[in-house]
Amino acid sequence: MNEKVKANRAAVRRYYADSYLLTSLVAFGVTVVAVRLFLELTGFPQIGNSVLHIAHALWGALLLFIAVMLPLIFANRWAIQVSALLSGVGIGLFIDEVGKFITQKNDYFFPPALPLIYGFFLLTVFLYLYFRKPRQDEPRKAMYHALEGLQDLIDGDLDPIEKDQIEAKLATASRAQEHVIRSLAHALGAFLQQHEGQLVDANLGFWRRVTLRIDGIGQRLGRKTHRRIISVLLILWSLSSFLTVVAVAFIAFSDIDFQDEAIRASLSSSELSIVGSSLWLSLLLFLEALVSGLAIFATFAWLRGSEERGQKVATFALVIALVILQPLLFYMQQFAALSGTIMQSIYLLLLLLYRRWYLEGQNE
Repeated sequence: MNEKVKANRAAVRRYYADSYLLTSLVAFGVTVVAVRLFLELTGFPQIGNSVLHIAHALWGALLLFIAVMLPLIFANRWAIQVSALLSGVGIGLFIDEVGKFITQKNDYFFPPALPLIYGFFLLTVFLYLYFRKPRQDEPRKAMYHALEGLQDLIDGDLDPIEKDQIEAKLATASRAQEHVIRSLAHALGAFLQQHEGQLVDANLGFWRRVTLRIDGIGQRLGRKTHRRIISVLLILWSLSSFLTVVAVAFIAFSDIDFQDEAIRASLSSSELSIVGSSLWLSLLLFLEALVSGLAIFATFAWLRGSEERGQKVATFALVIALVILQPLLFYMQQFAALSGTIMQSIYLLLLLLYRRWYLEGQNE
């Protein structure tokens, strides 16, 4: 009599999950920026009449509906890829109007809306970083991934790189305690060997091609030029952050009367709520001073030749600025804070690339 098999429904991360998440993440960020920029340049046009108003949140909901339906209906991998793209665009269109959903007056320009959007974007970034980390395969998950990878063989689109990846998954699955998984792994491995002649030329995925192009730029740029670029940017960042601290300190310790009509007219309501409050102004001053101090320390360490320390401190300062300080600035400055966020993201990317290309090899 056969033993009763116990069902195992533990979640298994999808093969290429990090690539799908990155596609959705980029589409989300680009959509929010593009929509805000388009509306600003065109004077906030509306689709509708005196009764109807077709908000872009509805188009976002439509795209989200399509994104959900595609992988439910189609088993092809392209359905998941298209779903990832449409979900990012749909989320971007939908969440851009979050101010209307959280206010009684349907206020699209509600000051806390942009920090909420930015916070949701950061949450998506952390989700991507979490699933991007390589994890040790266990037999059951490896079998799931091998079966998913074999779709390319069925579609006549399996290349040697993908074949090697599937064989590695099957080798892990063959060590499973469950007889069914072991048997299936051996059978699929033999089947794969029999159809080795059906392989096509290697076709790298979109994000892999992007990564290789970035690496190519780095190779042509060279370490010396890359270092000079980072040095200039660190100096400019240190100076600008220090001047910002001076400006905020001047506001905090001067006798400015925020009840004065001229001053109130020159500031938005969200800016007044920060600079007019000693608590929030103190928090802003502390964060700006912290980031500025770390930036100056990182710059001196970097210029004195301590690249490892300078890179780590600068990276830490940029993470603090992007995760903690920028939401506060988005509340105060609204979309004007986007330029600073983009510049800081570029700084962070350049530092991480420098570490990946030149510093990690030295520590091995």
